[in-house]
Amino acid sequence: MKCTLSMVAAIFCAAVVLSGCGGDDDNSSPATVPSQTSRNPSPPPIGETQIDRMGRAVVNTALTNPIFRETVARERTQHEVITDDYNEASEPSQWVSRFSEIIATNLAILDSIDGVCGNQILAGPTAVAGRYKTLADILADDQLYVNTASGTCNQYLAVEANAIGVTNADCGGRTPLENTADVSYSVFITGTLTGVTNGITVDADGTASLTAFPFLAQPVPKP
Repeated sequence: MKCTLSMVAAIFCAAVVLSGCGGDDDNSSPATVPSQTSRNPSPPPIGETQIDRMGRAVVNTALTNPIFRETVARERTQHEVITDDYNEASEPSQWVSRFSEIIATNLAILDSIDGVCGNQILAGPTAVAGRYKTLADILADDQLYVNTASGTCNQYLAVEANAIGVTNADCGGRTPLENTADVSYSVFITGTLTGVTNGITVDADGTASLTAFPFLAQPVPKP
C-alpha cells in the first residue's frame, strides 16, 4: 500500500510527538554549530569551498535535521546550520563520526511512521541503544556505489541492497529516471525498496532521458 506525502507528513508529525521507536538516544546537536556570523560569509571563489553534495538523495533532507518550525527563527537557523554543515563536509573519513548519530535518531522516528517499529532495513530487533547504527553508518557514508559488471540500471540503492541480501543484478547508481525520494522513504519507513511515495511522479521541467543530452531538461536562456 502506498502512502501519499500528506499522509506521511501527518504521521511524521505524530511520530515526532511520540519520539519514534526506541533504541537510539536523542542528540539534538551532534554536529558543531558555528556562530550565525560565521555562517554568513561572503560568497567563496568558485572551486575553493564546497557548498553542496548529493550522493544518496534525501539523506540530508530527511535525516539530519528534518523537524523544525519555519516560524521559529531559532529552529529554522539550527536546521539551516546543520544541513549546511552536512553539505560542506568534504572529508569522507569523517562523515560517519560526524553524522551517524543524528541520522540514527531520525531513522528511529521514521521507522515508527507505519506503526511498526523494527521493520526498517537493518533495524535491530529490540529497542536497545544502537538499534539504528548499522543503517545510519551506511547512509552517513554518502557515496553512490555502482556494479560496473551490470548493464541494467533501473534500481536506486541496488548495490547496497545486494550487500544486505536483497539479491538483484542491477548496476545501482542513480539515473535521472529513478524516483530516488520514493525509494529512500520506503527504506526508512517500511524496510522495502518500494511502497512509500511523496506523490511526485512527473518532473515539472520535462521528461528525463538516459541518452539525449542534457538528460534532464533543455537549459532555459536568460531573458
